[in-house]
Order: sequence, then C-alpha cells, then structure tokens
Amino acid sequence: RGIVTGVKSTGFFLQTPDAQADSDPRTSEGIAVFTGSPLPAAAVIGNLVNVTGRVIEFQSAADQASGANYPTLTEITNSPVVTVIASAQTRPAPVTVTPADFVFPANGGTPTEPLEKYEAMRVRVNSLTVVAPTDGFVTETSATGTSDGVFYGVLSGTPRPFREPGIELFQPAPTGNIPQFDTNAERLRVDSNGQTGGLRLEVTSGATVTNLVGVLDLGAHTATLLPDAATPPAVSGNITAQAAPTPAPDEFTLASANLERFFDDVDDPNISEPILTAQAFQNRLRKASLMFRNLLHTPDIIGVEEVENLSALNALATKINADTVTAGQANPNYQAFLQEGNDVGGIDVGFLVKSSRVNVIDVTQYGADATYINPLTNLPETLNDRPPLLLRATISAPCGGSFPLTVIVNHLRSFGSIENSTESPRVRVKRLAQAQFLANLIQARQAANPAERIVSLGDYNAYQFNDGYADSIGIIKGTPVPTGQAYLASPVLVQPNLFNLVEEAAPEQRYSYVFGGNAQAIDHAVATPTLRPYFTRLAYARVNADFPESLRGDATRPERLSDHDPLLAYFKFTALSERYLVAYSGGETRAVNIT
Repeated sequence: RGIVTGVKSTGFFLQTPDAQADSDPRTSEGIAVFTGSPLPAAAVIGNLVNVTGRVIEFQSAADQASGANYPTLTEITNSPVVTVIASAQTRPAPVTVTPADFVFPANGGTPTEPLEKYEAMRVRVNSLTVVAPTDGFVTETSATGTSDGVFYGVLSGTPRPFREPGIELFQPAPTGNIPQFDTNAERLRVDSNGQTGGLRLEVTSGATVTNLVGVLDLGAHTATLLPDAATPPAVSGNITAQAAPTPAPDEFTLASANLERFFDDVDDPNISEPILTAQAFQNRLRKASLMFRNLLHTPDIIGVEEVENLSALNALATKINADTVTAGQANPNYQAFLQEGNDVGGIDVGFLVKSSRVNVIDVTQYGADATYINPLTNLPETLNDRPPLLLRATISAPCGGSFPLTVIVNHLRSFGSIENSTESPRVRVKRLAQAQFLANLIQARQAANPAERIVSLGDYNAYQFNDGYADSIGIIKGTPVPTGQAYLASPVLVQPNLFNLVEEAAPEQRYSYVFGGNAQAIDHAVATPTLRPYFTRLAYARVNADFPESLRGDATRPERLSDHDPLLAYFKFTALSERYLVAYSGGETRAVNIT
C-alpha cells in the first residue's frame, strides 16, 4: 500500500505516506511497480493504492548473462493487481540528497549504488552541475541528432568525475594487483522526460540545474532521477564551444580529430555504409570547417579518424580552404592523404596537411597485412582494421629554415565487448597486439635514426593509465605496468621512452570523451624524447564531448560534429633557448620549462 508518486511508460512508483514511514534510514520507503503498457487506470499520481504482485530484484537478461555485479532495482511485477483506496492524496515530501549520502560505507547503500536507501522515493537535489550533456540518437543520412533527455550531473561543489585506472567495480573481482575503478558513484543520471509528460531538457556540461525534484529510479547501472512533470527544473549556464589557444607566431601545431563516421553522399558498393543526402554532407563539411578554422586555428598537420575515403577528405580540404579565403585569410591549401584500410564499416585514418607551410616527403601505410592469433579459433586474423598511416614532412619556420617531423595517425580497437563473456578473450588479445605493433613500429624507427622526431597521435581507445586488461598507452610509451597489474602483460618494447602530451595538460583538462558521466582521455599524442625540447603545451577544443546530441543538425554551429573533442599540440621551432634548463638525472634527459 502506498501513494503513487510518479508515472512512466511501463509502470509507476509507490511510496509509504510520511506518517507511516519507518525510522530506519537504511531502507527505502518506495518501490517500483512494473505493469507494462498500457498502465492500469489506478496508476494516477496522488492515488493511494493497494498493489498485489511478485517482488523481484530486476536485472536485464544481458546483465544477468554478463556475470557482472550490476545494481538491481526492487520492483513489484508479475501482472500486479492495483486497486484505489483513496485519491488526491498529498505525496510524501522529497528527501534532500546531500554529499553525505555518497560517503561509504555507513550510508545504507552499496559501493556501486550509494543511493539505494532512497530507491523509488521522491528526492530533491537543490543544485546539480551537469558533467555529461543531454544524449540522444543520430540519424546519419540526414546528419541530425534527436535528444533522449538523459544527462549526468553531480551535486554542485563536487569535482567532475574522471575515469580512473582499473577494471570497473561491477566486473568480477580481478586477480593479483590489478586495480579496480569504483565507477564514481557520486554521478547522478537524470532522465528529464522519464516521467510521463516530463519536459525534455537540453543541457551542456557545466550547466546548473536547480529545483530538481522527482523519483529515484535506476538506469544504465546508475541511480537515475526522473523529475516531476508538473514542476520541471530550471537550467542556467549552458556553454558554447571553447577554442584552443591561438598559436604563437613561432609555434607550429599538430591536431587529431575523430570525425565520427564521416561518410559522404555517394554510394560505395564495397561497403554497407549510410549514404548522406547532399545537404547533410554539406552540413557536416560546414561544421567541420568551423571547428578546424575557428576552434583549432587551421593546424599545420591534422590526423583524422573515421573518414570514409579520400574523396570525402578531399571535399573537407576544399571546404576549409574556400571558407578560409572567404573569411579574408590566407589560403592554407590543405591537401588530403588517406589510404584504405581493413575496417569492415569503411572508416579510415588520414591527414589534412597545410601545404602553404608543410612540405610532404611521403605518406606510408604500415601493417595492413599484419595478423594476430585469435584465441577463440587459434587462427590468424587481420590485426589492424585501420592501419597506422605515417607522414614524413618538413614545416617551414617563420624565420627561415625547416623543421623535419614524422607523424603517425592511429585508430586502435575500441573497448567494445571487452567485458563480454564470449568475445572478451579476442578483444583483449587484439588490443594488446595492436599496441605492441605500434610500439614496435616506433621503436624500429628510433633505433634506425635516434634523431628522428616522431609524434604518434589519434584515437587510441585507451586511457593514459592502465585499464586493468592491458596497459596500451604504457606499452606504446615503453612503460608498461609490471606483470600482475593487468590481465595481459607486455615486455618493454620502446627505449628511450616516449612521453604522452596529454599528461602535460592541467588535470581537469585531460579528457576528450565523456562516457556514462565520466570524463576520459582516449585521444592522445605521444612523442619521442627528441621532441621534448620543442613541445610547449597541449589543449583540447571543447566542441563535442560537452554538448548535447541535438546540436548535431545545426550547420551554423561547430558543436557536436562528433563525440570526441579534437586535441591540439603546440611546438616551437627552436629548442633549448632561454626558456629551458637541460637536466641529466639517472640517464634521462629532460627539458624543464623554467619560465
């Protein structure tokens, strides 16, 4: 028995009247009722009802099959019978959620779901700071996005949650010294139109949401607040795109940008790709041009990922060049370089090179025929879906002379199915093998020419730290974690060690992607020590990861061209000037900025 406090498409929420609530702070006064659609006539907010059915801890079939320890939702199900006792009752007062509710362990919850004590109850959040924008769905043929009303936030004043080392706490406990990631349970998921009649909110990261009152549900393994439809929350502080700093006259820049399935409007009979309308493709070109010109300041060399073919990349180069001239600026004369790889979806890596300043020596693809042994079949399979593409070039310095440079653009295998009980062995081994292939490629060049200046950049689908399965970035840098700290270990393959430019950014800026409310860096640039004296800084243009999916179709704005933020690495043409002190310690050479 209880008062109906909220209604959604497949059921409703029931809560004990305040006067009858128990005094146990560890237990919830609410419960979810699953009825399916259509809802029973008695499911009206304010009705005091009696419900008869079976109580279960609900978990999806996929979650049950995974073997993971995902949170469950207590609900009444099995075609429950609902009868009205009285109508027009006052709903229970919402409980205000405070930072103390996220303190472990004596809070009545579990390490993965600290708000379980408020499950299915009415709650209030006085002020929520958005940490992941409103998500949605993409219609690729029209290059548009549709909002689903879901975003993530933390109580205002709580630091933004970042992905941390290790395997998620939901997964089976790892062995040895493999770290575990606690999933950042301080995140609160908001389904702004989760209740019937609710207002769909469009928010960016950094916005503030107030007057947030509703029922606490569970979704995407996360405590999820469904705001009351009758009293929608207020939103303030939505942001717009933020440009990376303008390079100095004596700097050159390298960029990496995942363009997220950048397909054109021509049917390629060799792949089964979405074919954009002519207008949709032009809109994507416009958004990309705005991003590269206004937010990244037309970098000298751009590594791009997820582009369909050379024709699409040529169209982008032409668009940026024309738009730059129209804006009254010097033509960068971008040239496109792309070689087809092995991706079954038809996406490739490539380069846009500012030929007004950069002289290309050659562009070479590596590892297109490389294989690894699939542990599920013990047979060789293609290793590199998007083989590394290596560019050798010289960049003209403003005071004369040129700067030789080697750039490798990469797109390594994603985390997809890494925790799937069937596919995980293959995925983990392939990710390890790809990291080792790239490490060996760089090491071979270092050994052949210790003076070569190499930058490897792109979408690594890996963190700057150990994910517990394999330390991909550590392997590529030459600093893999010791045996026992990851399921798949690797010997040291690179010497001298590379350095990750992302780690030079301020800690709060070390992200290019937001997943499940956690900011994370999966786009990187690593370089040989020969470039350390020239490197000055790294920045991300904030244009995609912090913006709602609904902006994808607005061709007048650069936001949400993709789901990754592009990075920009800055280098000076001269090294070891008065800005630097060279220190020798333990055989390591470091250039330390002393300004």
